[in-house]
Amino acid sequence: MFRKIGEEKAFDAILNQIIDNIQDGNIKGGDALPAERTMAESMGVSRPAVREVLRALELLGIVHCVQGGGNYITEDLTSWLISPLSIMFKLNNGYLRQNQQLRAALERETALLAAQNCTALDEAELRMILAKLEIADTEKERGMLDQQLHQKIAKMANNPMLYSVLSAADQLTETIISGIRGYIMEKKQSSSDIDEQHRQLVDAIVSKDATLAEQRMSEHMETIEAYMNEMDQMIQLQM
Repeated sequence: MFRKIGEEKAFDAILNQIIDNIQDGNIKGGDALPAERTMAESMGVSRPAVREVLRALELLGIVHCVQGGGNYITEDLTSWLISPLSIMFKLNNGYLRQNQQLRAALERETALLAAQNCTALDEAELRMILAKLEIADTEKERGMLDQQLHQKIAKMANNPMLYSVLSAADQLTETIISGIRGYIMEKKQSSSDIDEQHRQLVDAIVSKDATLAEQRMSEHMETIEAYMNEMDQMIQLQM
């Protein structure tokens, strides 16, 4: 599985060999990696060098380290990008509006792809989430179901990179969504307009109308941005 390292920089060479083995299918999601000592001997490097690479991969979300239990490749490799991207987005916490603009662009693409890929099982799951939204008692519960609906649509797009970037962006913009729902309730407005947009979006997806699904998602994102603008104006007036 691993070969001796020549004149290459140890860190880069160890990292490349692990990634190559994952790409070639020699190591799969959930598999345990060989012991650090075994890997070090196979590649002719020190154990600290192997450990340094494994810790870097753990930070990236590719490797899961269990104290006293070894090192494992992440079970779901399609989501490994979420961790490093989340860190990047949090470091740019002051740019919430730009983050929302990125999320809106990604959401439109996932809606289009979801409509192309929708199955009978997908339709059933989408309808179930909508039904739960209609009877949800609290805004906290509604917020969770709202997020669940968008995550389901993103998974249906069947694009791991698109899903990972959107999930990372969504973790930061969740504060925006929660704030918008609170703002709507303060104005004593119901969220029926957003719920109706969700229904129209799901209808377009399950009917496999990709163009309409993209349009419905675009309208939904524009509504979110409109509420953001209203909230900003209110804040400015209070200053």
